[in-house]
Amino acid sequence: MRLLISLFSPAAGTWGGLTRVVAIAEAARSAGHEVAFCASGYLEAALRRHGYKVYATPPTTMFGLPAFISRFLERRSQRLSLPVKPGRSIGNVWMVLLISGLARSSYLRRLVEEEIKAARAFQADRLFTDLDPGAFLTSAVTGLPLASAYAHIITHGSGTLPWKLIRRAIAPVLQAYGLPALAPEQLFFGESVLKIIPSIPELDDTDPNRSDVRYVGQLIGPIQPASTVDFQPEPGRRYVFVYVGTGSISLNRLRDILPQVFPSNGRWICLVGAQSIDSPYRLGAVEFHPYIPAEAVLPLCDWTICHGGQNTIIHSLLHGVPLLIFPGPIFERRYNARKVEEAGAGFMGEVNEFTVEWLRASFTRQTECASRAAALRERIRSYGGAPAAVEAIAEWGG
Repeated sequence: MRLLISLFSPAAGTWGGLTRVVAIAEAARSAGHEVAFCASGYLEAALRRHGYKVYATPPTTMFGLPAFISRFLERRSQRLSLPVKPGRSIGNVWMVLLISGLARSSYLRRLVEEEIKAARAFQADRLFTDLDPGAFLTSAVTGLPLASAYAHIITHGSGTLPWKLIRRAIAPVLQAYGLPALAPEQLFFGESVLKIIPSIPELDDTDPNRSDVRYVGQLIGPIQPASTVDFQPEPGRRYVFVYVGTGSISLNRLRDILPQVFPSNGRWICLVGAQSIDSPYRLGAVEFHPYIPAEAVLPLCDWTICHGGQNTIIHSLLHGVPLLIFPGPIFERRYNARKVEEAGAGFMGEVNEFTVEWLRASFTRQTECASRAAALRERIRSYGGAPAAVEAIAEWGG
């Protein structure tokens, strides 16, 4: 198999997709397949650093704006809180694509042209994507079998304004190649697309019996060099791992609350990872780092506190670590948090509930949550991970 992986490369930045596609790429190469990527921006650079063959695609900007305005908005978005009342959910996948500048037919035409060139140059016989619109259009044009990372929540939002704008953007591209118009959900989630779900049925509502669905438990690949942080655990100590993104708990709030929960003479050491931290420092028993090697830390953890990203949730559960999740208003994170809570492996809190009292009360239920997390760990492992995904991709459309 010659697998071309097209990666959604938003200007605002996300490492989740990179983690998943690197897991696929590593498993494919281990199985003797050839792999190349289509990517742009910081993800293109990251893949090249990892030694992969990468075909460059046109860079994106927020809302399709000029690059300097996009960079300004990106920096602002990393510092601002979303003005949404606790308990509310906002967004859908079409809004994400709109914000990422992908609701423009002129951009999509250039993107598809480059991806078709890449497919021909690489002589690809299979495509895989983590929600890159160009991959779905390229598959429709070339007929190459396509598999995509998938979650039930991303099907929501049909008929909304962002959905309509995406539909308007893809129509001229399909027409240019002599193809009939397709609704976005048909193009992205139709039965011709193999849906690879990096989760388990307990944490996702997709019917596992569908012929176009394959649960694989997890897709977690290495994206940071192990030398980034030389983590040396203190003998006999247990840890709490904290990772929260934009739209969740601010760094200032973490600095205020966590040292009260984790005093120097307490039960746990708390490790906080955030890209906005310039250099490590410590407050009480709380250590703040620009990056935390989760794989090294999680085996020593009793809790993970996070924003509800799928990778962090699955990674924690792979080590039997229960979660306290503060998703803010982001639609996908709220869905993930509710599924974890329903499964009994942790609790979901609103941003205004991030208090000393709420955290301490939740910690008293560690034993029961850890028991459920351990059960989910075995379920996740049983689905085969990236090797199972690669096997399904090789068989799809063959």
